[in-house]
Amino acid sequence: MMMRGQPGFTLLGSEVGSDFKYLGNNLVWDGEDIGTAPLHIADPNSPFRSEDFYLAFAGLGAVWGGSFSLDQTMRSHLQNMSGMDAGLLEHTSYGLLSVSTAGLYGYGLYSGDTRARDMAITAGEGAGISTLVDSLIIKTAFGRLRPSQTGSHTAFFRGGRSFVSGDVTPMFALAAGLSEYFNNAWYASVPIYAVALTDGFGRMGYNAHWFSDVIGAAMLGALTTELFVHLHAQHALESGRWQLISSAPPSTPLDPYPMGLGVGLSYNW
Repeated sequence: MMMRGQPGFTLLGSEVGSDFKYLGNNLVWDGEDIGTAPLHIADPNSPFRSEDFYLAFAGLGAVWGGSFSLDQTMRSHLQNMSGMDAGLLEHTSYGLLSVSTAGLYGYGLYSGDTRARDMAITAGEGAGISTLVDSLIIKTAFGRLRPSQTGSHTAFFRGGRSFVSGDVTPMFALAAGLSEYFNNAWYASVPIYAVALTDGFGRMGYNAHWFSDVIGAAMLGALTTELFVHLHAQHALESGRWQLISSAPPSTPLDPYPMGLGVGLSYNW
């Protein structure tokens, strides 16, 4: 017997199917938007025509430069951390952020909070994509040696894999999605990002990364999720955009919650 006020299995399946469509379509639209972005650099609403963009870019550069200047100081304080303590920091970060993201999605399903599910999905997308970009492009391009391989933090382009941290990147991507759900309120953002940063301290405790590797990873992960949050908000306003996964069929008295799962193409001229 289904309890009153609780979603039935049919409704639950419909919601999951809707989320599958949300993820699939947005993945394609995100790729299209990013791939065609160079064609719109000169548009009136392009971020490259905004002073705020360059101020933000300069601010991020200053933060990373500050972290670079602290590489040796942070290493001297953390390199003798025990493996047990370093592992505890890493596992705490992995566990709390992963469970929190999954919990946000579960809460969204239980309560019918679509925004909660969307933020959890977007955070997961940000974690996956930023990790791929780091592993396939950034690490290969910069080739920085790890602290365990050299005493110099300027050892770039040496075939290393230190910059940026592939472990820290997805943690900050998840943290950004969680923080966005709470509208980046300080009482939520501070503890969420602090948990993400504990993973970075653990990696430095293993002598596997410089402090600037951690800060660079934090920027990559968080900004990737923030980019997708922005793009997905725009996609929600573009009703005529082509779809990889077709819309669910309309409901009927005999089937009020049609699943409508499947793959198709739809394009409105």
